[in-house]
Amino acid sequence: MAQERSEAFVAWVLAHGSDKGFSAKLRKADSEATAHQAWELLARWVDLEKPWERRAFSLIGASLSRTRTTVNGTLGLGAALRELSAQKGQVNEIESSPEAARLRRLLSCRDQEEVIDILGPLLRHLVGNNIALSHARLLDELLSFNYEVSQERTKLGWAKEFYQKSTEERQKP
Repeated sequence: MAQERSEAFVAWVLAHGSDKGFSAKLRKADSEATAHQAWELLARWVDLEKPWERRAFSLIGASLSRTRTTVNGTLGLGAALRELSAQKGQVNEIESSPEAARLRRLLSCRDQEEVIDILGPLLRHLVGNNIALSHARLLDELLSFNYEVSQERTKLGWAKEFYQKSTEERQKP
C-alpha cells in the first residue's frame, strides 16, 4: 500500500512537471519557512498533521520539481551516490570519495528528521548531476525510517549498493 502511494505520488508530480506554478509551489516545500505554500498540493497525499509524512513527501516533491525528466529513476540512494562517484572518475578510490563521506553522514543519522535534513542538499546535488534516483523508493524508505528495524535495513541497503562492486566491475581484471 505505502509503495503504491509513493509511486503514485512520484508519477503525479512528474506528470505536472511542465506546470511552472506547480513546480514552484513544490520547491517551496523544501524550506520550513515556505513549506506551508505547498500544503495544498501535499494535502491530497498526506495527513498534514503528521510531520514525519509531510516532511518526507515535501522533500521528495521538492526534489522532483527540480528534475528535467518525466520518469522516475531506478537507482537506490547508495547506487546513486556510487554513480555520481563514477561520473567523477573515482570508482577506484570510492572509499575516500566525497560521496562516501556523504553516505557515512547519512548512515550516522538516528531518525527521519535528521536524515531529511541531510538529504535536502544531497538530492539537489544528485538531481543537478542527472543521476537517475528512484524517488519513489527513497520516499518509501523515509516513511519507514523511524522504525528501528526498517532504519537498519535501509542503512544496510544504502551501504551495500554503494560499496558492493557491480557484476561488470567484478569481471574486469
